[in-house]
Amino acid sequence: MNNPAEIDQNASASQPIRPWSSLLIRDYRLLWAASILNALAVQVRNVASAYQVYELTGSPFQLGLTGFLQALPFVVFGLFAGAVADAFNRKTLVVLSAGLQLVPCVALGFLTSTGAIRIWHIYLLSLLGAFLEVFNWPARAAMIPRMVPQALLMNAVTMNSMIIQTSFLLGPAIGGVLIDYIDLAHTYFVSAALVVPAIFAILGMRSSGEPEGARRTVNLRSIIEGVEFIWIQRIILSLFVLDFGVTLFGFYRPILPIFAADVFKMGASGLGTLYAAPSAGSLLGSIALLMMGDLRCKGIAVVAAAIFFAASLALLGIAQWFWLAVAAVILLGFTDSISVAIRRTVVQLLAPDRMLGRASSLITVFAQATNALGALLAGVAAQFMGAPNALLVGSALCLLMIFAICGAIPQLWRYSD
Repeated sequence: MNNPAEIDQNASASQPIRPWSSLLIRDYRLLWAASILNALAVQVRNVASAYQVYELTGSPFQLGLTGFLQALPFVVFGLFAGAVADAFNRKTLVVLSAGLQLVPCVALGFLTSTGAIRIWHIYLLSLLGAFLEVFNWPARAAMIPRMVPQALLMNAVTMNSMIIQTSFLLGPAIGGVLIDYIDLAHTYFVSAALVVPAIFAILGMRSSGEPEGARRTVNLRSIIEGVEFIWIQRIILSLFVLDFGVTLFGFYRPILPIFAADVFKMGASGLGTLYAAPSAGSLLGSIALLMMGDLRCKGIAVVAAAIFFAASLALLGIAQWFWLAVAAVILLGFTDSISVAIRRTVVQLLAPDRMLGRASSLITVFAQATNALGALLAGVAAQFMGAPNALLVGSALCLLMIFAICGAIPQLWRYSD
């Protein structure tokens, strides 16, 4: 007898591909909805933490350090989490990692409401929340190729990328409004409330979440195999290297509170708008990709997106008006979404099921390692030369990295499928 999820999948595969085609598959739809709610909870908490850190310290370096600590667990535990996702039930991992997110959300709300909150509390609980998220992303990503037919994989991956974009769009906006019109403590409690329906959505899925093949052991060798896979797949490696170079010198998110508070004299709502703007651009970029259906010249598209990213970074640095800055950040999100969707699609296409968790985690490790270094670098640069000048220097360095990588790895911009 056919599995109900397989019947749903086959029925969707027989239909013409539309931008929403993957959402017609029940299990994917539930996973997608749960992922959005979980991501929103994380982003509401993160924007509240960033606002609170700057409110308590007024230090750009402390902001950069906060971003660094939120990314650090992805770097340290990311490869291990990918190996776990290839060895254990992926559905169970998603439920557990989402459910335990209640701990940092509720703890921050309680400490803030009682007036006992200290900077080290925010650092410690940010680390805990990020640690839990490390295990959520590779397990969820590894489930997608089993839920949708290959013809819809690009569609599903792009829709999955939109989860991050939607959370960055709505999360900061919700967080900024809650901070301004209610208070920080209740903002943390709202983030906890968002997690609950996400857990029930995952539990309602028909897919078992079990990886294909024999049960695997999590050990050092299994982690090394994931690294070897990326090294052998040179196209994936070249995409990662480009992303590393651009993000290292162009990571602007941690210093957006400086633009909101000092450059444009806006409150928490202004900060929420700036935080949301790149996600609005990312959604537009994803919609453009969904409308195209597929993009064959992926190498040229990634390089062009990186160049426009660097130009948009410079525009943000020279912006004299708040809404011009918002437009620049929208362009940053638009160009970044193209790169993210292409990179994740290529990995899903080239990786076998036994390697999907580790391959997916490597994307996250690569991105978060760069984010961690970029956040720290952005904080230091803003501390010593001011936020606008830091972005102008970062833009110039991004362009240098792009042209250097294209010269060293020409197969990057020549890649097509």
